[in-house]
Amino acid sequence: MSDIKNNVLERNVALELAEAEAVTTDGVTVDYDNKSCGKILILISNSGEGPKKATIEKGNSLQGTEDLEISVTNSKTVAIVVESGKFENVSGENKGKVVIKGEDSESLKVQVIELP
Repeated sequence: MSDIKNNVLERNVALELAEAEAVTTDGVTVDYDNKSCGKILILISNSGEGPKKATIEKGNSLQGTEDLEISVTNSKTVAIVVESGKFENVSGENKGKVVIKGEDSESLKVQVIELP
């Protein structure tokens, strides 16, 4: 599982975003450690044929009750802010991270923007 680098924005400063990274069936992780859930914007784009699903896995805290499936139309990008209490892992190998998995390993790409 690969770690996605957060693009960290500052107020009144333009930032060139890092390249989007592939979301594999094994998954990628997004760093939520010590971040407010309203400060992380996740962008998921689909370059594949037809709609593809991205799954944001439930976290391992008390609020982590179900995965969130997001359908992304081909050639489109969706943006989402997820609640850390439901999706952030609080212990284990992925502590402080949110896990996103793709329907396949080539169609979906993700970028993460950490807001000021």
